[in-house]
Amino acid sequence: MKQNAKFLILLFCLSLQAQAKTSDSNETLNIQAGSVEIREKEGISIYKNQVHITRGSMIIEGELIQVHTINNEIKTIRIEGKPAKFRQLNDQDEEISAQSQQMEYQASDNKLILKKEAILVQGQNRFTSEHIIYDTRQDIVQAGDLSNTNSTSESERVTITIQPAKNKNNE
Repeated sequence: MKQNAKFLILLFCLSLQAQAKTSDSNETLNIQAGSVEIREKEGISIYKNQVHITRGSMIIEGELIQVHTINNEIKTIRIEGKPAKFRQLNDQDEEISAQSQQMEYQASDNKLILKKEAILVQGQNRFTSEHIIYDTRQDIVQAGDLSNTNSTSESERVTITIQPAKNKNNE
């Protein structure tokens, strides 16, 4: 039963509050993995080998997913893959998707942190960088060299593609 409770906690924290499809919170959480290790005393659950998590419109895929909890409350979820992937619809049925070699979701701050070959797509708009932070509560995207050192190499630069707004004449 404790394992089921941990899965339910994971379910709620993975539903990104501001952008998630509201109906996803009523859906069943499904996890498929080659193996799982639950370290109850340490507050760590480790899922390995082609991990696939679904809940409603939300899909998370990675080779290694670690869930860190304190007092049965999820603090961070770390996802590694080649690439790790995240996808979910919002209430307007627009897809939000992300992929990178490493992801971390910080539940208390509602932040999705993408590292190494990061891509975040909101509708038709696309952000690419080596480092992207997406605040899911406030819908804020930060990308690139956030230290402001101005030593960004060409491969670390941010690329943004924003599609024009559709108006009645463009439809």
